[in-house]
Amino acid sequence: MRTAILIAASATAVLAVYACFAGPEPAPDTVTPPPAAPVTFAAPAAAAGGAIPRASGMERRAAVAATLAANGPQMLREGRLQDWWRSGQAQCGALGIDDCQRWLRDAIGAWPNSRAAALASRTIERLPAVKEAQARLVQAMDTPLSQRLQRLTALREATMGREEAQAWFGREKAQVGFTAAVNEFAADEAAAMSLAARLARVEDLRGQHYGAFYDDLRAAEGPMGQYRIELGLARLDTSDAQAADQLRDRLLARHFPRELAQEIAQLERRSEQQQTQRSAYADELSALQRQYPNAADQEYLARLGQLRKKHFH
Repeated sequence: MRTAILIAASATAVLAVYACFAGPEPAPDTVTPPPAAPVTFAAPAAAAGGAIPRASGMERRAAVAATLAANGPQMLREGRLQDWWRSGQAQCGALGIDDCQRWLRDAIGAWPNSRAAALASRTIERLPAVKEAQARLVQAMDTPLSQRLQRLTALREATMGREEAQAWFGREKAQVGFTAAVNEFAADEAAAMSLAARLARVEDLRGQHYGAFYDDLRAAEGPMGQYRIELGLARLDTSDAQAADQLRDRLLARHFPRELAQEIAQLERRSEQQQTQRSAYADELSALQRQYPNAADQEYLARLGQLRKKHFH
């Protein structure tokens, strides 16, 4: 089995067993995508003399609420209601608002698009039910990520509705779907294609999975995401360690400034060495356990100590 080219942040680990939840109260993400653009708030206009008047607490709250109301429908259409809600929560803390959930619900009620406001309200109301359903969802680690995502998406849509699930989880679903598709492609048909054809196929997968989120998620990949993809696809053509190192150095030089490229290379080599060490230890430990089924055997314990010293001291 080939190593996955992309890791979908911490969500894939959660998807592997059960789904945690991101709801109105702060909680871990089911998937941790790169930060999306936050809701921004305009500063008050300058007075005639050039000085900017200091707004009262009530005025600041009103200005923030108005901005949230204006930005909400668009963020909902973009599948970023989750981001909108969290931006609002951050503002609650800054403004000293005690009942944040009520304040944000009032902000939704002030949205200029009544249909969007109704959809957002339903989504928020149904989040606790999704949390309960996801807590009962158990998925095996060896199940392909695409299948785990499919099951999780089906559960969300059945529990809260398709529109509601898209409004809250849409961006997340697009990002993890792309990650799963790239890894499955790299593990299968990519080996028979040229590197240029592989990269073109990845771009097709972006269009297929990112959809309306393309510009946002493409930018969120950043140089590191693009480097990881290109390196993983290019490595399909080499099994020689020295050639792989040279390939990495070339790609790092293409995507990053010199000093940063050197730092990344050092970190990756150290990580690979540690992984090799852990794998060797695990193999020798399995052989030792087969030789000594009784874990209390004194000779087993002595050899176990030697094995640990060999690999970790």
